[in-house]
Amino acid sequence: MLTAHSPELVRRNFRIDLFSAICAGIWIAVLVGFMPVVVRRMGGSSFDVALVVAGPFIGHLLSPVGIYLLSGLPPVRVVAAAATAARSVFLIGVLVATTPLMLGVTTIAFWIITLSNIAAYTTVMAAIYPKSERAQAMGKVRVGASVAGVLSAAVAGVLIDTVSATAVFAIAAVVSLPGSIAFFWIRDEGHAETPPRRPMQHIAREVWGDRPYRKLLIANTVFGLGNLMNATIVPLMLVDHFDASNSFVGVLAAVASLTAIVAYLWWGRQIDRGSSLQLSAYQNVLCLAIPLTYLLAPSVWFLVPLAVVQGILNAGFDITYHTNIVQVAPPGRVLDYATAQSFLLGIRGTIAPFLASFLLGLVEPRFVLVAIVMVMVVGIAMYIRAVRRSAWMREPAMVAAAEAEPATS
Repeated sequence: MLTAHSPELVRRNFRIDLFSAICAGIWIAVLVGFMPVVVRRMGGSSFDVALVVAGPFIGHLLSPVGIYLLSGLPPVRVVAAAATAARSVFLIGVLVATTPLMLGVTTIAFWIITLSNIAAYTTVMAAIYPKSERAQAMGKVRVGASVAGVLSAAVAGVLIDTVSATAVFAIAAVVSLPGSIAFFWIRDEGHAETPPRRPMQHIAREVWGDRPYRKLLIANTVFGLGNLMNATIVPLMLVDHFDASNSFVGVLAAVASLTAIVAYLWWGRQIDRGSSLQLSAYQNVLCLAIPLTYLLAPSVWFLVPLAVVQGILNAGFDITYHTNIVQVAPPGRVLDYATAQSFLLGIRGTIAPFLASFLLGLVEPRFVLVAIVMVMVVGIAMYIRAVRRSAWMREPAMVAAAEAEPATS
């Protein structure tokens, strides 16, 4: 039986987690906010943009390989080492990249290494924070990342317009490295399991045999396929349709990060008080605002209120990605369920950008946006039904887990 969490160690881990998040926030705001736009302005094709956008999801797709290879190692070290290696590889790659394609390949390499630790990260979060305050702690940590993102996005937008984009990306990568290195000092008090290496086919068969979770995964895949096609359409429309400057893109990113500061705190409280899965259903509905706004907005300024919505969504999806797993996974199976979720996210995220790129070669972007809305609506309906079914089937187990929590945490 695990001992209770030490308040002193929880606070210490929180401080390290917060510092790591601030460094990551500086880095991610620059990479995600500007790489697709920079690639497009360099003369990159829609395929090159799709390659950059697909980077995180190719990482998710290949994450089971990394998870398998890293199984048996302490999760904290896996998280810290993968993040440090990924940022170092990107730093070297961006300094030698001279074409949009090279930047795309460098970005993909970064995400593959980074996301090899995604399941270990979920395990660490479940281990270092007590259940009663886990989501709130994660929310507060991400507030720090959002504040850093506000500042770095605004500064990077100006610098990219005046100096080399390569220099901006390199500086952001260097600044992020201390945060990933600091994560080595996280201590889990023995709460984080170090699972043995298991054949992937066994994990797949056992997780797929969980019928309620399987329905959630399928619904998420349908919804996510439509939603993630937005990621390819948005940078193309920002450049080609709205003619938005890099500075304006920086403003949008800053507004989204600023909104997320408040949203993280709100989502954290709501998740700790209720159902993470139910809140995810609400997020999916709100997500329809993205394609609808780009479809109907008469001018670029209508994208500013959308950035507020995106900040709310970014905060919600970021937290519930991990808390959903903690809610649905049986005891001792968080790593297995996180692996399955990451793999299917990788499938839909890898397909979606290239599917969008293919459709853009056939019809105008507005028609693609209409198709995106239709797919998302179908996925939302499936997800709401799956959540209701999952909550009904899992309720006895959830009650039992809640009653056992004081003794095991």
